[in-house]
Amino acid sequence: MAFNSATYLLVLLLAVVVYWALPGSARRIFVLLAGLAFYASWGIIFVWLPLLVAVIVYVCGKQGHAEPACAKRWTWLGISGLLVLLAIFKYRGFLLGNLAVFSGSAGSSHSWATTIAFPMGISFYTFEAIGYLIDVRQRRVKIPSLLDLCLFFFFWPNVLSGPIVRARELVPQLSFRKAFEGRFIFEGADRVIWGLVQKTVIANVLGVWEDHGFAPGLNSRPSTLDGWFLAIAFGLQIYFDFAGYTNMAIGTARLLGVTLPENFRQPYHAATPPEFWARWHMTLSRWIRDYLFFPINAKWQGAPLPLYVSLIGVMGLVGLWHGAGWTFVLWGLMHGTYLVLYRIYEAWRKMPAGAPASPFIAVAWRVATLVAVFAAWVVFRSNNVSQARRILSAMFYRFAAGSSYPVLFYACTAIVGVLCAVEPILLRKLGEMEERAETETLSPFRVMVHPIAYLFGLLLFLLFDSNNAQFIYSQF
Repeated sequence: MAFNSATYLLVLLLAVVVYWALPGSARRIFVLLAGLAFYASWGIIFVWLPLLVAVIVYVCGKQGHAEPACAKRWTWLGISGLLVLLAIFKYRGFLLGNLAVFSGSAGSSHSWATTIAFPMGISFYTFEAIGYLIDVRQRRVKIPSLLDLCLFFFFWPNVLSGPIVRARELVPQLSFRKAFEGRFIFEGADRVIWGLVQKTVIANVLGVWEDHGFAPGLNSRPSTLDGWFLAIAFGLQIYFDFAGYTNMAIGTARLLGVTLPENFRQPYHAATPPEFWARWHMTLSRWIRDYLFFPINAKWQGAPLPLYVSLIGVMGLVGLWHGAGWTFVLWGLMHGTYLVLYRIYEAWRKMPAGAPASPFIAVAWRVATLVAVFAAWVVFRSNNVSQARRILSAMFYRFAAGSSYPVLFYACTAIVGVLCAVEPILLRKLGEMEERAETETLSPFRVMVHPIAYLFGLLLFLLFDSNNAQFIYSQF
């Protein structure tokens, strides 16, 4: 059951009404059953997998907590089990295919590797489970009950594509004993409707042309104009697609009185490569920083060369986490290289901490960051390295005139780009209006403007939802 479907909206409305009508003691069982049903709607055969993950981390975490001398062993046992599951269900085809190439048996058949369906959300709840085990070992979280862990992994708003939540952020909220407040409905509906519009009106429209431009087997060489617009359009598409999902996830949780962490903060306004990752998929960035990069940095004690190599390697793993393909790995390596180049620049500049760069340098880095990010999106979206090379060559050194798409494609891409540019201003103005509304008992803004906006958003959804396209990140 996809978020961007009329069925989900109707079921969500019913679920919220039932949830708030139930006593606090019954809400936990209701949310767990709702989460199981939601996950089963994507394939009932894999409902056991998050349950197995919950059991693995519960047993390993509890034993590690009870036996401090063996805590490290239990932690690595649990992490190894989780990684084995991830390798079997997500990377088996990629691993076998590359093994066949390196062993010289590329023609061998490994048909069984593609017969097992992909379990939805496995990348996200595996990271959450690994983070939980590390937090338990470091005594950052108390050992919850098995029911709490099942609720943690089956909490349906974020089970498929995040945000990546830590146990210490979500488990304390899973008592579901908050009293009903009207603001939960407004705050939740705001995010759900806006996320729906982001997905169906913006991302899906751009996706129609993107699917054509990146069609498998399309060997034509795009013009320079087309190459740049395809890169920018996909960058905008994946942002509004994933931000749309995140808004719907945060909004759904808020309707139940639960707060999930933010995942985006206008990433295309980043002034440097590190700032991009501080704004894009923020829960993943924080996970990588806390559980991978900081431990590695501490091991090398800031030595530049090992640190740079490990940073590129970690970002390569981030790319592999996104998808089982070399284009994803290359995308991660590109971002790792961007981060290293910026660190080298900072070390070379040797300016006092907090000292501003010259306006020219600041603008140059902002432009370079945008260009680098959109170039990397080409690799991310391409079906293979050859396709990425053709598009990137058209963008940067094989200049060719001409255009292959309707004027509407270029116009829509430009309009969405402008929307991205003014997004911080719009959000600030809306925030100011909300603050003024909170001081009034019966605010006309909430009583009248909000419902009208909801109806308009739902109307746009009904008008544009022709193909019910899947969220991009649900594939990872």
